Amino acid sequence: MGLIATLESKIFDYLNSGIFIMILRFFLADDDQDDTDLFREALLDIDPSIEFNFASSGKELVPKLRMGKLEPQIIFLDINMPGMNGWECLELLKSKNEWKDIPVIMYSTSSSGMEGKKALNLGALCFYEKPPNYLRLRDFLKIIAASSIDDLKGTLKEIEQARIHRLYI
Repeated sequence: MGLIATLESKIFDYLNSGIFIMILRFFLADDDQDDTDLFREALLDIDPSIEFNFASSGKELVPKLRMGKLEPQIIFLDINMPGMNGWECLELLKSKNEWKDIPVIMYSTSSSGMEGKKALNLGALCFYEKPPNYLRLRDFLKIIAASSIDDLKGTLKEIEQARIHRLYI
């Protein structure tokens, strides 16, 4: 059974158990407008009811969270951004009681194992190398959106083991 079939089976089990929680509120901080547009389009393609918010830097993300109107279920942070980079933003998010439990995925074109280790040491759920095309991004986000918040780390480990996306967990 392939990874997608296994994950679909898990989703079916969650739905039938009554404890399934689909991730419907995504936040992306990335200064590359093209990457932000692809991310938005992929989420719309998966399910138009998914809420997508974005910022072009950590410096822009923090005030949006402080206003209290946004309650993302997951945050994707690019590393190289102006003002406040992804590392600085991750440290801030994990130091605040109101944000420390929000899963954060570091999201970058870099494929350095050192950055993966740094992401985990600073409290990120994982480090995800930006995929080479729209379809790979959409497939990854589809798996994330269909995951239980409680089993997100397990789902990411399965993705890493299947080697269909470049992750560091």
